[in-house]
Amino acid sequence: MTLRRFSLTAPLVLGLLLSSAHAAPLPCPLAAKLDINTYLTLSLEQWSEADQDQGSAAYAECQASQLTDTLGNSPQLRERIVKLRTLYRTLRELEGSLAYAMAGGGTMHSHAVPRSYPEIEGTLSSVAALVLSPVGGQTAGRFTLSLNASKKAFEDRIKALKVWKPKAAASTSAYDAKTFGADVTRYAQAGAELMKLLGSKGDAATAAAYLPLQSPLFLDEYLREF
Repeated sequence: MTLRRFSLTAPLVLGLLLSSAHAAPLPCPLAAKLDINTYLTLSLEQWSEADQDQGSAAYAECQASQLTDTLGNSPQLRERIVKLRTLYRTLRELEGSLAYAMAGGGTMHSHAVPRSYPEIEGTLSSVAALVLSPVGGQTAGRFTLSLNASKKAFEDRIKALKVWKPKAAASTSAYDAKTFGADVTRYAQAGAELMKLLGSKGDAATAAAYLPLQSPLFLDEYLREF
């Protein structure tokens, strides 16, 4: 069975940035100071799905560039942020792919992936700011609780995905058991790599970096629905 699926690899993301004349008309230093809605309103001449994808990806790249410049004097943190960004994006791509299979298809799942990048950059900026602040290293019971909740949410999701199968015949058109299982494995590995990178210290910065594990694209809703 040939399964239709999508993959937002690095070359494809670069293609999103270069393929539209409307994707990044604003200078990055200015774009980095705007919220995503303002940026899209000012930069998109057409409000198509593809343009919104391209605009979101371009905006996120500007945010990433700004953060890299900000961390010029903190090379270790800058490298850590790059690794986090890669893992967060990998998780979102796999969530979109898994959700596509679970729902029996739907282009909204591929659109959601690049549109999640601005939020990722917001998380990375928060984590970096906390690491550079005395507040980030503060420990508290509520931070440990948040961190543990993020871990549990991810681990429970993995367990549910490993045993998931389509309940309705309509879902099978986009579902292939082998491919789905391989994506679940990759998803579990990316999450494990993220947790290994972050460690388990119950401080504010670490708890903040774990938060994306609590809010996947589509999956928690689909595990209840399908």
